[in-house]
Amino acid sequence: MEPCSSKVSSQNQITLPADVRNKLGVGPGDKVVFIEEDDKVVLRSLKDMIYEMAEGFKDFDKTDKEFREGWAKRLKREGIV
Repeated sequence: MEPCSSKVSSQNQITLPADVRNKLGVGPGDKVVFIEEDDKVVLRSLKDMIYEMAEGFKDFDKTDKEFREGWAKRLKREGIV
């Protein structure tokens, strides 16, 4: 993807350039998440984040404590909590 930019409107809104929408796989009505990572703000598709987090459910063979700790770490890493 080539570098691109967008202008902040008078209502503090931005339009995602087509290349960014295509890369994220988002369209009208889809939600995106802004996450701070290493002093940068990263834009992610909420749908993709949910799918990735759901992968954690494959670990049902872990103890309850291990499962909860794993989810807590993942939610923190994703900037959700």
